[in-house]
Amino acid sequence: MLKGLFSSKSSAAVFVDYEHWYYGYNNIFSMRPNVEEWYKELKEEYSIKNITFFGDFHGSNIEKELSRLEKITKNVVHTASTKDGVDKDFTDFIILDAIYREAAKKNSPDIFIIFTGDAHFDLAIKYLRDIKKKVIVYGVKHSLSNKLKASANSYVEMPRSNQERQYYYDAILQSLYILKKRRKMATYSKTVENVSAHSGVSRERIQAALNDLMNNKYLNMTEKRYKGKKPKILEADWKRLREDGLWDK
Repeated sequence: MLKGLFSSKSSAAVFVDYEHWYYGYNNIFSMRPNVEEWYKELKEEYSIKNITFFGDFHGSNIEKELSRLEKITKNVVHTASTKDGVDKDFTDFIILDAIYREAAKKNSPDIFIIFTGDAHFDLAIKYLRDIKKKVIVYGVKHSLSNKLKASANSYVEMPRSNQERQYYYDAILQSLYILKKRRKMATYSKTVENVSAHSGVSRERIQAALNDLMNNKYLNMTEKRYKGKKPKILEADWKRLREDGLWDK
């Protein structure tokens, strides 16, 4: 009878350098962090003892992310310094202090999940492993230190390829859906141009994603008579997109 009362999941504490995640996604992939999806995945695999987000959220675009994070946890730590003559960014050092404090607790968790890319965390990871903790590092692809990859028990580079691809698919399909609702036509070149301009994603990435959708027959080119001409128009197979889970609007 008591068996079902206890979770078989390993306990975990989660520490997120949200500046690394937010600016890495924005600058490299023109993406927004998929925080809710990521946290849901963690909860399915681990018993989350606590999760804390760290960052300088004052007077910047990242400030708009606060409401999202606060829906997940009350543990959002503002790391900006207001002291004269002191560097503004204390994020790494504040996270490190929080990690060591958590590790020193009598009932500290079995697993430490750290979302960062900075090599400053190398010694902390080695310390955690010395005291028999499992360390999993998440970091933004192309911004994750090789030292951290080598020091951790395991690491995950974000976004995963399927997440990046789906993000670009969504931008394209949203554009086509809006034009469909307005009874307007979409050409290949205009779609690449408009989606790139609206999303901030490079034309090359949008074009690659658009070609992928076409190669898999989710989008087709058809000729439509328009003002005496027959331009080639992009049309989406919305039924198939829904069936395959690529579109749910």
